[in-house]
Amino acid sequence: MKTYTLSLFIICIVLVSCSDLEESPLGRVNAPEMAYQDLSNLNATSIAMYAALRGEGSWAEGFGCTQYMTTMYGADDLTTYEANNKEPFREFDKFNKTESNIWMPNLYRGCYRAIINANAITENFKYTQANKSEIDNLVGQAYFIRALSYFYLVRSWGEIPLFTTISADPEIQKSPIADVYDLLIGDLKQAEILLPDDQADVGRPKKGAAKALLAKVYLTKAGWPLKDQASYALAAEKAKEVIDNKAKWGYGLLPDCNSIWLRAFDNSEESVFALQYDKNVGDGTHANHILGKASIADYEEGGWDDFFCELTFFNEFPEGLRKDATFRTKFITKNHDTIDYKDSRTRHPYYAKFRDGAVNDATPWISEYHTAAAYALMRYAEVLLIYAEAQAQAYGADASAYDAINQVRKRAGLDDLPQGMSAQDFANAVIDERGWELAGEGQRWYDLLRTEQVATVVNKRDTNEQVKIIGAITEDNFYSPFPEFEILKNPNLAK
Repeated sequence: MKTYTLSLFIICIVLVSCSDLEESPLGRVNAPEMAYQDLSNLNATSIAMYAALRGEGSWAEGFGCTQYMTTMYGADDLTTYEANNKEPFREFDKFNKTESNIWMPNLYRGCYRAIINANAITENFKYTQANKSEIDNLVGQAYFIRALSYFYLVRSWGEIPLFTTISADPEIQKSPIADVYDLLIGDLKQAEILLPDDQADVGRPKKGAAKALLAKVYLTKAGWPLKDQASYALAAEKAKEVIDNKAKWGYGLLPDCNSIWLRAFDNSEESVFALQYDKNVGDGTHANHILGKASIADYEEGGWDDFFCELTFFNEFPEGLRKDATFRTKFITKNHDTIDYKDSRTRHPYYAKFRDGAVNDATPWISEYHTAAAYALMRYAEVLLIYAEAQAQAYGADASAYDAINQVRKRAGLDDLPQGMSAQDFANAVIDERGWELAGEGQRWYDLLRTEQVATVVNKRDTNEQVKIIGAITEDNFYSPFPEFEILKNPNLAK
């Protein structure tokens, strides 16, 4: 069988600490047993792992641009403008997905690059000569990031290539979805053992983050396509561990919705895991994030019109503090005119939660196009909602489930849910709550998939939406096609 070496880890080490590398006595330059003796080189690989997810230095991979959300545009919290250069987004919004989509590969590339580096750590840490707790921490991070990356990939593509070593068959077969989840769960169980309760470096996951992500994985496994009902109880158990030990890991709800996305509250107690961005790195790389101009009106405020929500989603969103903090409904033009969203070019409200640090609300058209805000991939509010839904599905809507969701609703300025709801009605209320709480954060599409609500939501799409559906709303069309350049390299992806 042909094999090839995924050697990005060697590249990152050479860039970071090439002076520490020596030629192997056996004649192999930068052999792993030599390269990984020093802890700094193991850490260098972890730095490359995070950089891959962030998409540093590139507009074409990772979470560094709006394009990472391309596969998620079938959801009602994401739509775009029917003009300009938005066709790659529109393909998914129309359910007319193609292998040649130029923005779909961002998520694919970034996740697999992170996985390559994670595999290098899990395979080569045995050569590192350092304090065991420091090694365990880096290995735990590698398991966490590999699980997170595969979690995004399996939810977007379904059956996928499963790389667990740094050497792999170039024509690897796709693995069944159940096998991917087995790996995810195993990785996160390792991560919760190895990770510490606190991290010296901001942006690295704690033990609590591994437990929170594992709860989310179990919740997702309980839904479509695997429908493993027993996983609801496991999700509730893991989420409860996070809730009960939130003080240990520094988690909690910020007191008001306005604070969540302000730069002053980057990496606050609300953040369970967030990618770190810095647009002032000084090396000329693209190290800033999608937030900012990407979610701002083009004609009125000089933004990019990349994403905003559908009208039905906005109209069904409960009035109150959270809605006011989530959306911007009036725009200030360069001529200092104020325009209501109904009179704007797209006739849609835009997200307000992503503006801070990129624009001045009074003069948005002259400010930076990006913000260096930390980008939360998981928040404590989501942990509460995971627990509420999973507990209700597994055991019924008891007092603890009500308390969890009502904490989120109280902050949003909403009344508590009425007592006495059936388990399914309560779970549906939690799913709605997730949509509102996590609006625009790249989570809604995956919730619609696992709860089999895609068709229901699509059928409610407002007739005034510019982007019209032309593809089939069927399970066969829910997953993304593999990028054509990947199929050329590995024909098994087309099968």
